[in-house]
Amino acid sequence: MTAERGSAAADRPLVIEAEPAFRTAHANPYNARLYSTIAAEGHTVRDLSYLRLFTRPVDVVHLHWPELTFLTGRRWRVLARLLLFRAGLRVARLRNDTKLVWTVHNVASHEQRSTPRLRAMHRRLLVEEVDALVSLSAGGLDAAREAYPELAGKPGTVTPHGHYRLDYDVTVPKAQARAERGIDADALVVASVGMIRSYKNIPDLVRTVVGGDDEVRLVIAGKPAGAELAAEIVAAADADPRVLLDLAFQSDAAIMAWIRASDVVVLPYRAIQNSGSAILALSADRPVVVPALGAMRELQELVGPDWVRCYDGDFDAAELARTLEWAATPRPDRAPLDRLDWGGIARETVAAYRRVRDPAWIDDPLPEAAAPAPVNR
Repeated sequence: MTAERGSAAADRPLVIEAEPAFRTAHANPYNARLYSTIAAEGHTVRDLSYLRLFTRPVDVVHLHWPELTFLTGRRWRVLARLLLFRAGLRVARLRNDTKLVWTVHNVASHEQRSTPRLRAMHRRLLVEEVDALVSLSAGGLDAAREAYPELAGKPGTVTPHGHYRLDYDVTVPKAQARAERGIDADALVVASVGMIRSYKNIPDLVRTVVGGDDEVRLVIAGKPAGAELAAEIVAAADADPRVLLDLAFQSDAAIMAWIRASDVVVLPYRAIQNSGSAILALSADRPVVVPALGAMRELQELVGPDWVRCYDGDFDAAELARTLEWAATPRPDRAPLDRLDWGGIARETVAAYRRVRDPAWIDDPLPEAAAPAPVNR
């Protein structure tokens, strides 16, 4: 570390209250992996407690999906959370100059939550209290500042989404995964796996396969968000034997087995900023096809065009043919995910904390292989 940081106190271990930190690890290991890596460096990380904001020293409060934190539930609960959090943050600022950092995973939630009045209160909380932004991509940081122009002058940091190789068994052999699921060993398999929501555009993907004459098997595995969406997918499949539907909740082991059974993962989003599903597929060493939206071009730059293919427009029959040809191209057995390493991501996140607490703080450069994605303007 350099002497330019100002004082030894600037390098002391930090106390971080994150929302969430570890309590959602069963649904998405992203946060738990980030904070366990940060904690291994000697910092204290806990799931956010309003009581501790009032009573204990806290250096940084780190929000991830504030609309889920504050806008879920009955109106009186939403109002109570907004008011209590803001009061606790004010007390924490007076005691320890606590800073509020927001990782903007999505500029807007995929679902509208709560009433317009409470959403307005939620927006005021963000624009008036947030001290710094973190984004998983340079484009995401630009989009956040465009959506919240009040935050344009706040410092921002780009850290990529880390891989999932430490959280899932990515070693299941393809032959075993296929045999357990009744898929022919020689079949060409396209998969789209995970929680199914409307913006993921799964019915159109099914219709594209059913409407073509390609020798391909399509796997759709995941629980649809509602009976209407599930019925649309079933209708689109039209009992075509090339389409294998498993429209139910998938355990971690099942998700990974479906991915490992595939040759390529297709995620035909209508709208997207960042994609944990794409990172999961790459972690399992499966190439990914995504629309050229949000941060998908940046993901392609990070991992390489042999592993991430971006397309423009709709995923139609012509795009399916190009995907199958691309998927058949020989590539190494292992996706190059060095730039998605959690050590580098954790170090840059802590550096962002220190910079917002002390703007004069200067950190040492990260090793090239562990460095986060550059901010391209």
